Amino acid sequence: MRTSTLGERLKRLRLALLIWALFSFALIPSFALARSFRLGTLPDKGKNFGCGTCHVDPRGGGKRNPFGKDYQRIGIMAGEKYTKALGELDSDGDGISNDEEFAASTNPGDTSSKP
Repeated sequence: MRTSTLGERLKRLRLALLIWALFSFALIPSFALARSFRLGTLPDKGKNFGCGTCHVDPRGGGKRNPFGKDYQRIGIMAGEKYTKALGELDSDGDGISNDEEFAASTNPGDTSSKP
């Protein structure tokens, strides 16, 4: 039976730490993916509601509002773009499309915010 040297044990430890680190980063919650650069993809560039355009908490991060969920589903998947399909949706179900809400400076993720 062969005994491992200190060098071999250190190599295994480094490999285990690397695998642990990669696995840990893969488990980061989706709210950590919120980025201010996404505001620049929106028609109002985020000037009206900031992070509250997509998030329940206006400071950003955490739970998404209906528009934020649609942006995640459509905009992020389209390559971080505000798409025609996203604009035509009525994310918050208030009877007004997202495009119309942005044009009127109302929040497309908040049912109580209407033109």
